This record gives sequence, C-alpha cells and structure tokens, in this order.
Amino acid sequence: MRMGNLKAIGLSFVAVLGGVTASTLMAATPADPLAHLMGRWVGDAILTTSSGPSNFKCVVTYLPRKDGPGMRQNMRCDNGANFKLHAATDLNVDGKKVTGVWKDPINEIEGTVAGTVTAKGFEVNLSGEYFQAKMAVSGQGCDQSVKVMPVRADLFRELAANLKKC
Repeated sequence: MRMGNLKAIGLSFVAVLGGVTASTLMAATPADPLAHLMGRWVGDAILTTSSGPSNFKCVVTYLPRKDGPGMRQNMRCDNGANFKLHAATDLNVDGKKVTGVWKDPINEIEGTVAGTVTAKGFEVNLSGEYFQAKMAVSGQGCDQSVKVMPVRADLFRELAANLKKC
C-alpha cells in the first residue's frame, strides 16, 4: 500500500470517528424547545376584573436553567396604583412535557406547574391551594403574548400581555 493511501484511510477514519463523537455529543444534549423565549420582554397588559379592564406595564424575563432544558420566568406587572403581580415560575422541560413550581411573594401563594410545550411556547396549569389558573405563552421573533386565566374569577378574569424584546 502506498503512503498516500494510508494517509487517506487515516484521515477518513478520523473524520468518521469525529462525526460519531460529534453526533453522540449532540444527541446527549437535547435542544431546549423554549430557548427562543429567553431574554427580557417588555410591554402593555390588560387586567380584566368584574369591574372592567385596567392597563398595566409588564416586564417578563426568562433565564435558562443550568441543569437542563427549561427556564425561570419572572413576571412583574404593575398598574402604578394599587395592584402588582410579581410571580416567579421555574419550568422543567422533558420532551413536550413542562413541569415545575411557581410562587407569588407579594400574596404569599405558591404551587405547581404542569403542561405542554407548543409550537411557539407553552401552555400550563398553575395549581395551588388558593389560586389556580391556565397560563399560555406564545412568542416568535420580537413579539410575545402571555395570558393568565384564573379558574375562579373572583380576583380577576384574565391578564393579557403583549410584549416585545426587539
């Protein structure tokens, strides 16, 4: 065998081995289906209560988890007068399944999260002793919508935020 052929075979072997190693590493690190939501989002929201709608400013940030797919969502909405919503949600993502915990330190309530990943975000149920709601987050490019719809409408009927990050 000529030296040129040995070099070619050796390079081919290294290329194949490198490809197997790279594909193995890529397969071991699952992509986060919610990565496009990461960052700081700001915008207006409408809180609808039994007495009618009121306008809010909201800031929602998403920080990646260090131990796998998922994120921490921090939501701060304020109407500048008498109502504030400050909530933190820790989300774990396993395939299409979303689980985690949430906490509202202002009202001293907390609970669990369970739901699914959607094409543009996620839909979850927030469950707790004193508060239960559905939350839907959908984002694409520079735009995101967040809706929180309590099961009981004695506090509010819906919080709907339209947010931007660009």
